[in-house]
Amino acid sequence: MYGSRRKLLSQNFFHNRKLVSHLVGDSSIGKKDLVLEIGPGRGIITAELLKRAGYVVAVEIDAGLVRFLRQRFNHHPNLTIYNADILSHPLPRLPYKVFANIPFAIEGKIIRKLLDDSNPPADCHLVTMKALAERLASKTYPGMFGALYRPWFDFRVKHYFSRRDFTPNPHVDSVLMQFIKKSQPLLSWNQRKCYQQFIKRGFSNGRTVRTNLHRWYQQQSIDWAMQKLSLKKNTKPGPISVENWVQLFEFVAKTKPNQSAKTI
Repeated sequence: MYGSRRKLLSQNFFHNRKLVSHLVGDSSIGKKDLVLEIGPGRGIITAELLKRAGYVVAVEIDAGLVRFLRQRFNHHPNLTIYNADILSHPLPRLPYKVFANIPFAIEGKIIRKLLDDSNPPADCHLVTMKALAERLASKTYPGMFGALYRPWFDFRVKHYFSRRDFTPNPHVDSVLMQFIKKSQPLLSWNQRKCYQQFIKRGFSNGRTVRTNLHRWYQQQSIDWAMQKLSLKKNTKPGPISVENWVQLFEFVAKTKPNQSAKTI
């Protein structure tokens, strides 16, 4: 059962309690915090969270592991364990933080669920593949993901793991990635939906930003904004900084839309 779950979800589990204790202790989690743990497995992270957090909510898809966890931690009143798929399970409505070793197979979906929610975590630590985390945290080429989320969140790689830190040893390198809400976001939260629609339009079709946006906005406004930001007309979306995307949005999205624009 346990091995089948690992194979199905591409999840590898910690065995070094000292390492886990250090990582949880180095986080911002304290006695006043509600913490969500995704995929607790046999509870090595759960045990450390229970020492430091005010309340822990654990979501585990494997029914056998849920029975094991409930028996192991039956004397802890500050823990609730759900037998559920995190992708369909509701996230907390109260302020909360996340600390979890998530399955590699669905890590992108989990990250987007957390970020897209109307109540995203204030601080989030996730064990992810190194390649994914470094791409999301890249300051040089933010790409579509960075453009979509960095006005409100900061991303960084907090710890690099050895493959020997897990059972079984993974076939790829992994890290502890952290994202937190910005204390001073680049845009207000109520602009998020409109801004992210703008970003998706700017990245569509794999063409230049100028060509992509022309479907939706007046070419004169686009050219004026790009000139203002010293962006060439043949600039592709990928290398544009998050700050420039925000400025483009503020310059262009507020202008009169292209009359031939279609809704998406």
